[in-house]
Formats: sequence, C-alpha cells, structure tokens
Amino acid sequence: MKILVVDDNPINLKFLFYSLRNDYEIDMASGGDEALRLTKATKYDLILMDLWMPLIDGAETTRQIRSLNSNINNNTPIIFCTTSSDDTDRKRCLTFGANDYLVKPIQVNLLKEKLDHYLAF
Repeated sequence: MKILVVDDNPINLKFLFYSLRNDYEIDMASGGDEALRLTKATKYDLILMDLWMPLIDGAETTRQIRSLNSNINNNTPIIFCTTSSDDTDRKRCLTFGANDYLVKPIQVNLLKEKLDHYLAF
C-alpha cells in the first residue's frame, strides 16, 4: 500500500514516515503544490494531509484533487492530520472532500485504526 504524507513541517513528516514505514510505502510532500504534482503522476491508496500550509493549504489541495477528473487520486481517501480543532476548519475540509479529520498530536494507534478502516477494500 502506498501513502502520500503532505505537511510543511519536516518534524511532522518524519514522525508520520517513521510511524508508518514498516507497513506502507511512503511518499512525502512539503506543500500543497508538490502534493498536486505527485497526485497527478502517482496513484496512492491513501493521503494524509495537513491543513495549514503556505501557498496552497490542505483544504484547497483536497478540493483540487477531488475536482480534477484528470487526477488519478480524485477518489483516494484523504485523512487530515492538523493542529486545528476548530469545527469550522473540520467542516471545510470535509466539505472540500476529506474522508476523515484527526487533530495533532496524532496518536499512532488511532491513526493506524483509521488507515486499517480506509484501506480495507
């Protein structure tokens, strides 16, 4: 299974990479623009997305992934991993096409439960 992790914070990228690398193939993107480029070229089984990133935030990145028929990941599950516990941010992400929303700090056992749920097909 191949997962794309999108976060502008290198520490968060490393945390998710090291938490998941034994079970999944991990690609990493440090921003929404890079994530869009990768999702047009590579099929992922799941995407972990940060919300607050420069240039293109995670909600807009998700909206663009979902809206482009040319994007091979427009139906790929997207789980947000973000510091925002604000209900408005959560609703915005879900409205733009996210499947789920986790608030940092991420508990690895909860994340793995979510991955098992979305990748059990």
